[in-house]
Amino acid sequence: MTVYSSRDIRNLFLAFFRNRGHEVLPSASLVPQDPTLLLTIAGMVPFKPIFLGQVKPSFRRVCTVQKCVRVSDLEKVGYTPRHHTFFEMLGNFSFGDYFKKEACQWAWEFLTEELRLPVERLSVSVHEKDEEAFRIWRDVVGLPEEKIVYLGDEDNFWASGPVGPCGYCSEIYYDTGKERGCGREDCRPGCDCDRFLEVWNLVFMEFDRQSDGTLRELPSKNIDTGMGLERVSAVVQNVESNFETDLFLPLIRSLEGLSGVPYEKEKPAFRLIADHSRAVAFLIADGVYPANEGRGYVLRRLIRRAHRFGKKLGLAKPFLYELAFRVVELMGDVYPELRRNETTIAQVVFQEEKRFEDTLALGFARLEELLEEARTKNTRTIPGREIFKLYDTYGLPLDFTQEVLREEGFSFSQEEFEEEMERQRARARKAQEEKLSGLKGQKKEEELFSGFCSTFVGYDRLSAESVLLALSDGNELIPEASQGEEVLFVLDVTPFYAEKGGQEWDTGWFVTPSGTVEVLQVSGPSATLSVHRGIVREGKLRAGERGKALVNEKRRRGLEIHHTVTHLLHRALREVLGEQVKQAGSFVGEESLRFDFTHFAPLSDEELEAVERRVNEKIAEDLPVYVSFSSLEEAQKYGVVALFGEKYEFPVRIVRVGDYTAELCGGTHLRRTSEALAFVILSESSIGAGIRRIEAVAGWRALEVLRASRKVLQEVRELLNVEEAHLLRTLEELLEANRNLRKLLARERKERILRELQERLEEMPQGSLVFAYLFEDGLDLELLREVADVLRGALSRGAIALGTAEGEKVRGILAGVGLGGGTNLGAFLREVSRTIGGGGGGKPHFAQFGGIPKSRWGEFLKYLEEFLKAHETGHGP
Repeated sequence: MTVYSSRDIRNLFLAFFRNRGHEVLPSASLVPQDPTLLLTIAGMVPFKPIFLGQVKPSFRRVCTVQKCVRVSDLEKVGYTPRHHTFFEMLGNFSFGDYFKKEACQWAWEFLTEELRLPVERLSVSVHEKDEEAFRIWRDVVGLPEEKIVYLGDEDNFWASGPVGPCGYCSEIYYDTGKERGCGREDCRPGCDCDRFLEVWNLVFMEFDRQSDGTLRELPSKNIDTGMGLERVSAVVQNVESNFETDLFLPLIRSLEGLSGVPYEKEKPAFRLIADHSRAVAFLIADGVYPANEGRGYVLRRLIRRAHRFGKKLGLAKPFLYELAFRVVELMGDVYPELRRNETTIAQVVFQEEKRFEDTLALGFARLEELLEEARTKNTRTIPGREIFKLYDTYGLPLDFTQEVLREEGFSFSQEEFEEEMERQRARARKAQEEKLSGLKGQKKEEELFSGFCSTFVGYDRLSAESVLLALSDGNELIPEASQGEEVLFVLDVTPFYAEKGGQEWDTGWFVTPSGTVEVLQVSGPSATLSVHRGIVREGKLRAGERGKALVNEKRRRGLEIHHTVTHLLHRALREVLGEQVKQAGSFVGEESLRFDFTHFAPLSDEELEAVERRVNEKIAEDLPVYVSFSSLEEAQKYGVVALFGEKYEFPVRIVRVGDYTAELCGGTHLRRTSEALAFVILSESSIGAGIRRIEAVAGWRALEVLRASRKVLQEVRELLNVEEAHLLRTLEELLEANRNLRKLLARERKERILRELQERLEEMPQGSLVFAYLFEDGLDLELLREVADVLRGALSRGAIALGTAEGEKVRGILAGVGLGGGTNLGAFLREVSRTIGGGGGGKPHFAQFGGIPKSRWGEFLKYLEEFLKAHETGHGP
């Protein structure tokens, strides 16, 4: 059997099907267009709309090598030869063109003639009702009947759901040898043992399953095949495990070099880390960042899982980012997105590893304490409330905790954990109900105005002659409303922009012969309905009346300025930080804008300055802003930015700013960029893992900010009586002098406190084991820690308790001297906090506490004295 590299197999596969009339398409992103899927989990995912009849195919025959990520069997990865998170799926597809005969013939031809697999080792399975496939394998391909196995729905039937396209499957198996099997005489394809390895799955999509379960033949039948590159590489390269192929072995060798541990000694850890490093690199390259939900949580979990298994290999510091570089080196020529995002991949992984280390430092230490307490009590079950506390307070992922418990032979009370989780959910529900309490008794706007629709004309004009179609008090339709009443109403034609796409609503007035209503808010429950909320300021408002709708021009101009500048900001961020930046949310207001975007690190001053300068350059260039319409597919083909998760009407509206940026957008905009005047970034911050936020102003608000800054600068210059050119140096000198003075005062204060406490220590009653002092002026814990360290040298045996009052609570330090091995001050704090409140923990001879009620400080010291005396027996000084 010829040995091919994985690269050879990829190339041979694509060339084979290209020569048979297939269009070779690049791999789609791991982030699917299908909103029902978190990740691309199979080769057919990009073609699902075609299989479901929603989209007409551009090609009748297609072949791909599709990158995929699955986490359904995450716990098995590393512990079996063939489970993976990231894998490559080789697939050939027919959309109403060839069917079973060609699919079977070509699959067999590729395996036996191109890859030269031994024919005697191959066998196939067909569905127990698929006589057509059986005859093709026997009569056309030429397999003996004993090499064809009938299997049922569980193994050989594919369906897209309970109803819809579905069909029989046929699978090709490779016999790895009796020595790897179960030993039974009747062992054959479909057996649960490892002998017969499924290499290629051929799906014959020929039925449309009805709601009653009946199968109707599809008028256009399709082929969907899938062959895992990792698995077929293991067969061709004649190795027992996918992890010994050239897809994984270079990563494993690199990991051996980093850890100094041989692969044979810790196979599961090596395999898991090698697998996860590939998934992590590809996910980040496709724009996924660590988060607490969705695909971002999948990425976070993979990074943290790999990092934790690295500790089993003695890798105490971040290391996975180094392996990510190796993934790029190995696969970057096949998947260029890896090379384009190489730096981003490494930085995101490194930061997430560091963040996880910080989480582990607290959470894992507490978990170890819980395990030790359980061992002391001779129990293998941890209280569920403690596991919930690790999850809720310490931020330790539940799946991580479960894995550690499982490895250490412990379990926890799932019922108790769920009770705590339900209490948290109840608190969240209550908060949400309180938030929405003001809307009780009101019907939804869609229900109130069912059957009515309005036409928006506000892109082109700020006033319109309109008919008031319907009027409501928020509960029901009413014929009229009087002065001072708050109302909801619908106009047949409206120039008022309804809040959507991050842009706030227009305000203004609607004037009729009998009254005037001030429009305060506009919402759009549907694409064809705008609901205006306002207060009748004069006279009466009557349903059916004709009047004039007038938009507040100043507010509209502010909204247009900030929305147009938001587009410039989005493009500038991608230019400065990289094309991986994606919009994650926005707010466009009259006086400011807020823009959320994916990025792994805070922006430096230089990066912020570059972004701000780029936007102002485009404003100064006086670029035209113009609108066009297209289909979504056509727009995306030409690089127009669409936001993931947004729903777009047909045709889509494209807003272009010169040749600089083009986005799908339904908002209102300026005619030219120079109308925005200026742009100023006010702040940049984090709003979650991997998500940054910029707050900024433009137009007259930007000029106001610049004027205010100039005024402050002038006042500071006058206050210090220096020229502007010398202002910065003068401030630096003043700050340095201030820092030196603070250090001097802090040193003198520490020395004064030490003198006072040392005098009190000398007066400590004979036989007392506790020296305590409560400061009333809120000292910082670092100072208390330093003082406690010095005082320990003056105490032969006992504990020093130093507290500092902050309002009605006390926090502080416990330091032990000459205490026996059984005395644990950290354990004491955890125990006593259940009685008097507060909390704390730490090492046996040095611990920290907080939240203790000031009124119970004396009680706290009494408990401490009793605790020390109880542990005194048998301990020498």
